[in-house]
Amino acid sequence: MPEQPTTARFQTPCRYLRNKEMYYGQQDDDEFASGLCWCDKTQESFGPDGAAATKLECCAGRSCYVG
Repeated sequence: MPEQPTTARFQTPCRYLRNKEMYYGQQDDDEFASGLCWCDKTQESFGPDGAAATKLECCAGRSCYVG
């Protein structure tokens, strides 16, 4: 069977990225999932570098990223 091309590469998110699903054990398929994230360092929806704190953006390459 031929390998399927992937459009997105998995990247490990920053260890300071948080979302409410982390605290009650459900994953993204939860009907009550908000999808909202925040940075544990700033306690805001943006990181120390001023860019948005999201699952896709908080990855290696940002100046504030911690793996």
